[in-house]
Amino acid sequence: MKVIEIVPAILVKTVDELNQRLKEVEPYVKRIHIDIMDDIFVPNKTIQPEDMSDFKTKLMKEVHLMVEDNEKYVDKFLKLGFDMIIVHAESCKDIPRIIKKVKDRGKKVALSINPPTPLSAIKNYLDDLDMVLIMSVNPGFSGQSFDPSVLQKIRELKSMKKDLDIEVDGGIKVGNARLVVEAGANIVVSCSGIYNFEDKKKAIEALRKNVILT
Repeated sequence: MKVIEIVPAILVKTVDELNQRLKEVEPYVKRIHIDIMDDIFVPNKTIQPEDMSDFKTKLMKEVHLMVEDNEKYVDKFLKLGFDMIIVHAESCKDIPRIIKKVKDRGKKVALSINPPTPLSAIKNYLDDLDMVLIMSVNPGFSGQSFDPSVLQKIRELKSMKKDLDIEVDGGIKVGNARLVVEAGANIVVSCSGIYNFEDKKKAIEALRKNVILT
């Protein structure tokens, strides 16, 4: 059985916010998930890659690109040395090209799908992916309510490819974190479920405890 990872999501507009949020969780996790939005694919805009030239961390860095121009953003985050690039199946116009580009640089690549998007949209690419991100909210803003209909999608994806890393993001907190792991996810992303609490270490520990299946 895969080790279950709790991963803080950072959704910010400035470098100062980025560094502060990183500092708050860096001692307690192995991976960080940074949300990038362009105000086109989703109605929100976050920090952009050109603002992140001095961003450094010893953690594994994954970037979740909620953008229209995937090619441009993928190039920029590869130059920034990110370890995992996540693009959305709904906006990526040439998925095989993006997969090859990331793999050729020795990095990991994932596809993300929104709650209404069927698994058939990514089925043909599963053998080439390092991970699939199942969104449990429609992307754009933190603090939304978890959509339980995605649990069946997680189960189906797990049955399609048992050894694939499955990440879930959106409205995750103590309670539903356990549900997504029971369905087959092994990477659990949380923003408000961690950052809404004063003690980030305790919030992460509570999520870890919640996903222990006996």
